[in-house]
Amino acid sequence: MTKKTIEIQSGFRKLAFQIFTVALGLVFLSGCYFPSSISPDSRIFENVSDFATPPVYVQFQLELPEPATAGERIVVEILDDVTGLPYNSRLYELKQLSDQVFGTSLSVPSGSVIKYRYGKIDQPFTPESTTRGNPVGYRLLYAPISITVQDHLQAWQGEAYTGGTGRLKGTLLDSSTNHPIEDIIVSAGGLRTFTDANGKFVLEGLGEGVHNVVFYAIDGKYRTYQQGASIQSGMTTPANVKLVSMPEVSVTFLITPPVDALGAPIFIAGNIFQLGNTFAELTGMMSIKPKRMPMLTANSDGTLSLTLNLYAETDLRYKFTLGDGYWNAEQFESGGFRVRQLIVPPQDVNINLTIETWRSPDVEPITFSIAIPPEITPSDDKYIQFRTGDWMEPIPLWPLGNGNYLYILFSPMNPSQAIHYQFCRNEDCTNARDAGSLSFERQVQTSENPQTVALTLDSWQNWFPFEKNALVIDAFIPLKAASYSTSIELTSEMDPAWLSHAPDGIAGLDDFGAGMVIFSPQWFVNPNSPYLHPEFGMTPFSVELISLMNLTGLQGFEIGLFPNLGPHEAMENWWTSSPHTEAWLNVFFDSYHDFIINYAKIAQETGSEQLLIGGKNLLPAFEGGVYPDGSESAVPINFDQHWLDLLRDIREIYSGKLIWSTTTNLAIDPLPDFIGEFDGIHISVDSPLALGDEPTFEMIQAGFVDVIDNQIYEVYRSTLKPITLALAYPAVEFAASGCALLSESCYNDGIFRTKEISPYANSFSEQALIYNAVMPVIASRDWITGTSIRGYEPTIVVHDGASSIAGKPAFDVVQYWFNGMKP
Repeated sequence: MTKKTIEIQSGFRKLAFQIFTVALGLVFLSGCYFPSSISPDSRIFENVSDFATPPVYVQFQLELPEPATAGERIVVEILDDVTGLPYNSRLYELKQLSDQVFGTSLSVPSGSVIKYRYGKIDQPFTPESTTRGNPVGYRLLYAPISITVQDHLQAWQGEAYTGGTGRLKGTLLDSSTNHPIEDIIVSAGGLRTFTDANGKFVLEGLGEGVHNVVFYAIDGKYRTYQQGASIQSGMTTPANVKLVSMPEVSVTFLITPPVDALGAPIFIAGNIFQLGNTFAELTGMMSIKPKRMPMLTANSDGTLSLTLNLYAETDLRYKFTLGDGYWNAEQFESGGFRVRQLIVPPQDVNINLTIETWRSPDVEPITFSIAIPPEITPSDDKYIQFRTGDWMEPIPLWPLGNGNYLYILFSPMNPSQAIHYQFCRNEDCTNARDAGSLSFERQVQTSENPQTVALTLDSWQNWFPFEKNALVIDAFIPLKAASYSTSIELTSEMDPAWLSHAPDGIAGLDDFGAGMVIFSPQWFVNPNSPYLHPEFGMTPFSVELISLMNLTGLQGFEIGLFPNLGPHEAMENWWTSSPHTEAWLNVFFDSYHDFIINYAKIAQETGSEQLLIGGKNLLPAFEGGVYPDGSESAVPINFDQHWLDLLRDIREIYSGKLIWSTTTNLAIDPLPDFIGEFDGIHISVDSPLALGDEPTFEMIQAGFVDVIDNQIYEVYRSTLKPITLALAYPAVEFAASGCALLSESCYNDGIFRTKEISPYANSFSEQALIYNAVMPVIASRDWITGTSIRGYEPTIVVHDGASSIAGKPAFDVVQYWFNGMKP
């Protein structure tokens, strides 16, 4: 196969492409089906008139894998991710152009970036799906000029894809500096991914054929670019692209609000990162995180204002809101969501706008008056969550002081419609609801008359008031050297709420005694594929992670970075079912190399003290390693050269300490032959310490001494490397059984997650007893140079059985030892 390369090299090639596209578009426009109006649909593309760009035509063409059945009706669905993908879409029926090709045209403002997908008008509506059978979230299309997009249907939801698949792989660079560009969304064939810190990406599972590929900056910093790419079965199409950076401009909004809810905080929600868009599928298929939206400033004359630094040519979709893009967002007086659009001009601008109303027609608002006694509740942010169909993203309550909160719901509401609601802490409406919501589902019927719902919330799911230091056992604490490391490792489950709440949780560690905070971002595996990939909503963008790490450093902590593969519960089957051929392993390690080099760059940029690699999920990937079932790894002879090359490449980028991570369960995991290349060893311990219920302090301590002296000391003796012990025992009954809680094979990465230990009753006393028993043993061994506590959840205190010690009695125990050991 001849490889197809996407590349921007010269103005001539770009001009030629534009001329070709215009000509092709005119050909199709001469005989295509149009909607009823050739002007932009004002309900979707409501452009600011003073800065409106001229309309252009977009011709959508969809080729089916086989001829359509008689009477089959196919539509293109234009999606609105500001309101929420399922909630404000528009359907346009396609006209049959041939046995297998359907098409239609729309008129949109020049410079628009359109989110869309195809569907069949059935009962119910049937969306298109990817080659793996998942519904397409959306495709992207850029329309700077009149253009035709030719898409291939892979399958309808519920039908199997029968063709071959290939992949798109490449690197994005700044056209001026040749520096790599991170956090660029790459979209093709209904699939999306984003570039890493080195500008690299892989998009797997694309069906055969030519796909429209769109490169889109989450913040608008780079001009959107698109190009066709030919995908062939089993092949990789390179896509090495240079993007044009755009000038930054200042956009000032001067807003006249309605008279309702004067004094309540008003925000701007939008389709870019700066306006709260996470680009992930959140609760209820929403994309906006309310706490990440900018708030408008009140002026003395009753108007509101906000100045944003944006980038020229950004297609900005936005709205003003008292809630998020759906709840309490601005409405038309006649009813319906209002979404505004601005193609950002190349100069600073001031925009005067009026919000017509927050209200839905013929329905009066519902006022929620909430009392939350501060003396018997955690000091988290409090949220209200609504649903009429599915639960949506929670909305912050308006604090009035002294434990009183208010929220007024104006829209969207229909007459006599039931609004279901519940309350939660720090956006976690799964594990941290108010206790009343656990017993019954609250609801209120909308009405033509105003209503007030008054409630007192005095207890919460997974939260109990613990007496400080009540379970700490006093002990002699030997003073350690100043170089002794005390670390807290944050959980790898880094959802979009992290950007909002993790800084407060990390700041709360200021007197904990931890000298280092370790971040653990994840990339993920797909079944039967050797490629690793970041995941929207589960892998933080580089800009998010760097911001959090830098903020943590400013709070006085050293920083560590421990990138992980996941999800852990899928890794055992992934290693077992994958083919393990030499070619497969080579592709896997190339992907792992890119994964680690990405985070090595971030570690260097943030001044991280340590970069940790390895871990349980990498055991089969080196000579002498083992598969999850304990059998010897099948890597070929000299496979460790891949690792030596990786370590060399890391050292060229990263100047801090490089640490190998391993685990001891029933026995210590094998160490690689190249262990001498590392600056230290991080050993995660979840070994069984005492079996049976109600283990004593002495039983647990004796079991831990056996692990230390018969398993871990041998690692030190044979390597003479600095050793850090990492612990994450859960807060459940039988917790001292360690990994034996999960299975006889004890295949665990050292952390116990809520769903893994759900069969066991919570026991915060047993978790505290374990730490009381093991910390004196660790402190007494001079050859141990550090202690780390794993799985810490910084965004919310949840008193469940998981490993996190946040807010639990075990926190007090570790704090006692960490502060006592440090000079």
